[in-house]
Amino acid sequence: MIKIGPLFAIDTAQTRALLRHQNEPMPFESFCAEDALALRGFTFFQHWLPCNLHIAPMAYIAKEDSIVLGLISISSVGKSRACWRIEHLVVHPNHRGRGIAQELLRFAFATFASQGAAHFVAEVSDQNSAALSLLGNSGFRRCYRVTHYQVPVDFELPVSSHAEDSSGFRLAIPQDKQALYQLFQECLPPDLRVTYEYVPDDFLVSEVPTESFDKLSRKLIKRKVWYWVSQDPDRKNLTAAVRVLAHREGDFHLELAVHPGWAHTAEDTILFTLGIMRRLNMRGVISIKGFDYQPHVVKAIEKLGLERTGTFSLMARDHWVRAKQKRVVRKEAPITLPSPGINLPLPAERRFAPAHLRLLSNEHLLRKEKPDSL
Repeated sequence: MIKIGPLFAIDTAQTRALLRHQNEPMPFESFCAEDALALRGFTFFQHWLPCNLHIAPMAYIAKEDSIVLGLISISSVGKSRACWRIEHLVVHPNHRGRGIAQELLRFAFATFASQGAAHFVAEVSDQNSAALSLLGNSGFRRCYRVTHYQVPVDFELPVSSHAEDSSGFRLAIPQDKQALYQLFQECLPPDLRVTYEYVPDDFLVSEVPTESFDKLSRKLIKRKVWYWVSQDPDRKNLTAAVRVLAHREGDFHLELAVHPGWAHTAEDTILFTLGIMRRLNMRGVISIKGFDYQPHVVKAIEKLGLERTGTFSLMARDHWVRAKQKRVVRKEAPITLPSPGINLPLPAERRFAPAHLRLLSNEHLLRKEKPDSL
């Protein structure tokens, strides 16, 4: 009998072996989450807590006779805890076709949707037709296309560009939290704004003292997430931002948000980011995400000749909970039945009399006459 439950530390070895059966390309969020998957065996207690109190992503496994057959890993997209991303959904090849993946999805939906989660998203490779069909049958819809690019090792910045010129670009400061939130909201399509439900606290920025380039590089990598921004000198609002995620040293992922009104600055934003990372000696694998709802960013990436590593489909599922309404019971007026009548034969001459006369005749016949007193 197959049982689904949270991942415990004792199942970490089998889980790592199960992840080796992912033959299709994966988004870098899922690939980098494999290292932290072992730590989720120690956060199993979150399963008995509301999802808004989770401090780490959650993983569930399907087991039969103490053997791990499938895994689903889910994490929160933002601090609102309204949208959750499916990072892994893996079933052992020898046990596929038994409906294990569908049951893992149902278990996750029942667990998180019952606690207020309204949206679920997943990135699936276009080469993984089985996963696309599975999510489509589970209520997901294909929203947008995501293309991952990688900066070649021998990539050289154009000589004619001012990539290393920091004029107009700077490191984000804590006061940019609201401006970053507005910029990313304006770059997202309306349906994704509803799906992600970002809040300003999702773009918190802490102060980083810039004493020297060496110390700045170490502090930024230790923070894991930081932003490079470009500001309009006249209106004092942000026109572009680059979110840098350092999952580990030597592994950097960039996500750009360029305002549609400043689409011509997309190439300069990419060149500045790559140039400043080179000055900070941040060398290694650098990946960039391109969304089809930002064609100016994709066009700039293609123009620079970066390597395309995979194309994915962004899938989304909206879980709407019908509000419970108090049932109103209508009280209808009681039905009053007329008193039963007695049918008596009438003489022929009265049978065709008017109705009021027939009624008087019937009452006269039913009335018992008293004899006259002597």
